[in-house]
Amino acid sequence: MYPSVPWSFLGLSSSETSYEKARFIVIPIPYDTTESYRPGSRNGPHQIIDASRYVELFDLELKQEPYKKGIFTLDEMETVRGNVAETLDRIRFSVRKVLDDHKTPILIGGEHTVTLGGVKAFPKGILVVVLDAHADLRDSYEGDKFSHACVMRRIIEGGRSVVEIGVRSMSQDEFKFVEENGLAMFYRERLRKDLKGALNAIRRLVDGKTVYLSFDVDVLDPSEAPAVSTPEPDGLTFWEAKEIIREVCCSSEVCGVDMVEVTPIPGSVVTEFLAAKMLYKIVGYVR
Repeated sequence: MYPSVPWSFLGLSSSETSYEKARFIVIPIPYDTTESYRPGSRNGPHQIIDASRYVELFDLELKQEPYKKGIFTLDEMETVRGNVAETLDRIRFSVRKVLDDHKTPILIGGEHTVTLGGVKAFPKGILVVVLDAHADLRDSYEGDKFSHACVMRRIIEGGRSVVEIGVRSMSQDEFKFVEENGLAMFYRERLRKDLKGALNAIRRLVDGKTVYLSFDVDVLDPSEAPAVSTPEPDGLTFWEAKEIIREVCCSSEVCGVDMVEVTPIPGSVVTEFLAAKMLYKIVGYVR
């Protein structure tokens, strides 16, 4: 770590960005009360932002420097461990403030439950597009209806439509819920067999929609992103995920973004840097 590099997403200094001029507002949310396997995702936001300070600002694919759209990083949110409802309210309030200022929020978690707080700040007409290894459609988990394993179920119950991409693990009850409700689900196997066809189908679903994009890092294969709360074998590659995100961002109006479930492993920064890089790609792709 070099003290001369500011602690902000991409290491941007006050001379390069300000809240007033920024289009994107990064909200770090260090929260992991309901994690059921590897705890520690509350440390993810700090480590992702730290790693981001060494991401190259020039995007070779886009042949531009997307940070010039304007990115400002808020201080880490003060969450309430053990009180999910209060934390969700704080997230909703913070995101609503950003939206009222006509800016795009980027939430960095923390466990996937933070997505529920973010989504609640938006009108019900938005489409939630999530990349995740898990369906997160349980009605409750370990007696908790606001567990990270239930977040998409709560979002759907809140009257919002959801598209899930990259799922490769779920309970039998979740599978029945998907089948009975006709949810848009792009399983990992479908993406492997025909990525181009899946991208076309995703484009048709999101075309012209206002989209909230949620990226659970465990959608990626553990060989590329090992530092996650609930690793699942046979995940997407960085390239596959990038292709999907580019399709979503180019075909829709992305109004909010989150990156969740990074659980740092001591001595490794691979996953944190990957997450930071993916967030920067999203900034570049958003219209």
